[in-house]
Amino acid sequence: MTKIAVLAGLLIFSACTINMYDYSTHSGGGGVQPPDTVYVESSSPAFPVPPSAFQDTVYSRYLLLGGGHVEIERCGNWSRSTLVGCKTETDGVAFEVRPVIISVGSSRRSAAKEFQLEFTCRMQSYMIDSDVESLVMHSGVSSSTDGGTLLPVVTGTEVVTIVANRTSFPFLAEQAESYEGNWLPDGTLLYEAAFSLPQWMLREICTAEQLVVSSESPDFRMLFGDTERRLLQQFFDIFVIHGGEAPVLPVGADSGVIGN
Repeated sequence: MTKIAVLAGLLIFSACTINMYDYSTHSGGGGVQPPDTVYVESSSPAFPVPPSAFQDTVYSRYLLLGGGHVEIERCGNWSRSTLVGCKTETDGVAFEVRPVIISVGSSRRSAAKEFQLEFTCRMQSYMIDSDVESLVMHSGVSSSTDGGTLLPVVTGTEVVTIVANRTSFPFLAEQAESYEGNWLPDGTLLYEAAFSLPQWMLREICTAEQLVVSSESPDFRMLFGDTERRLLQQFFDIFVIHGGEAPVLPVGADSGVIGN
């Protein structure tokens, strides 16, 4: 009986792989150190699925004309819809704007709604002129010389400015709901920021006939194309005005909700 138990244990152990990571392969590791991560993964060919933070959340996508889509998360009477695919790019800079609508309520009419804009920017290092500029882009804020106090919001740190038609909307890091900047292994700087805004401002941006994103430091200015502006218009029409239900005549004949 003991031999059978030992044999079974060996079989179970052989079916798993134990991976131990140490800092020796990282830059500046300085030799082998105690492992920082130990986990056991099944030898099954199936890809592991990470556990969801909200087990009851349902994820789906709504396809739009122009190659973009809306990611939809629903949990009870809460929902979040995010436009993905509205991008513009030039030499050294790639920028994406993602409008977001968060809704809480039992029905479309009675639901409380919050509107946000999320920005993601990937920037080549040669676009950043100085160490101070690099630090600002990484941290998201400028500091005064007096104990590192943040500058007042009135003269705060510009993340970007969105110009919708002839109206400029500056977005300051001190007003951000969140901001994160990271240097990537390929030497580019990636920063992400999220801002809350009123519905009228979201409408001005999403329905503009001309849309530009600009920054003074680092210096860049990029125009969103017709395809990207149509994505914004579709998002506002379907998800802000019609609560996630397409108008009588859908924006795109092939539009529809599909599961992930």
